[in-house]
Amino acid sequence: MENTSKTTAKDFFLYIGIFIGLYVSVTSFLVLAFQILDNLFPLVGEYVSSGDGLIRSSIAALVIFFPGFLYLSYLANKDLKAMPEKKNMWVRRWAIFFTLFAAGLTIAIDLVTLVYRFLGAEDLTLRFFLKVFFVLAVAIAVFRSTLADLRRTTFDYDKKIKIKIILVSIISLAMVVYGVAIIGLPGEQQAKMFDAQRINDLENIQNQIVYTEWQNKGTVPDSLSALNDPISGFTVPTDPRTGAEYDYTKMSKNSFELCATFETVAGTSTANGNVPAPALYPDPTMNQNWQHGIGNVCFTRTIDPTLYKVAPAK
Repeated sequence: MENTSKTTAKDFFLYIGIFIGLYVSVTSFLVLAFQILDNLFPLVGEYVSSGDGLIRSSIAALVIFFPGFLYLSYLANKDLKAMPEKKNMWVRRWAIFFTLFAAGLTIAIDLVTLVYRFLGAEDLTLRFFLKVFFVLAVAIAVFRSTLADLRRTTFDYDKKIKIKIILVSIISLAMVVYGVAIIGLPGEQQAKMFDAQRINDLENIQNQIVYTEWQNKGTVPDSLSALNDPISGFTVPTDPRTGAEYDYTKMSKNSFELCATFETVAGTSTANGNVPAPALYPDPTMNQNWQHGIGNVCFTRTIDPTLYKVAPAK
């Protein structure tokens, strides 16, 4: 008689695929949940990234891996229904026990983090408790489902299992939809990327004006074309969508104005969104960051000669 509990190449890759799909789906779900919570409950005075990149990658992984996980699980269940002896295959049992271990360890670490933060009165915000809850709920759900899979003797999709699958699918879909609502549709994402490039261009132009022109010549240039330097390789960038030159005006020998036309609204953080824009210019009346609305926006900069000293003439 054929030994149906023997692990074949098909069985091996089927179960490896199932558990990779599970781990990627769970991780993506939690990362997406954390980014949504950061968006819903920002901390006062906190400069954080909008997390668009993390949200996009999490959504992409969840959209691909979660349905794949469900389909491979269906195939494995169908195979087990036909040949129940395969429940004892080593690859299945090892994957199950490893998942139980990982889920149990995650639960323990999550609770330790909660107690540690509570005792130290660190970050006791609603956002923190919700993150702890999400991790705990997901880890417990994975642990219980995996344990039930280990113990079951019949392999029919009963009503209880179907309800769980539908519920998890609805929650995941809702998270994906909300994540898309945060980052915007592809056209909006493209506009954000163009605006981020515009800010990066303006920062590079500003640095070239301050550190090359001002500190070496004691004055800002009359026009942006003066910044082109074939030796250093610097070329004045242009608008990434239209190719038009950025507007520049010399206000005085140590002040200037840079303008660009933006497609989106940006807050008070820098182009990469991680930290406040550096206060290079001590005059509080000046716009010291790259905050902008939609349309043509100008940034006036005044160089403080006591901070940015002109190199002595040789």
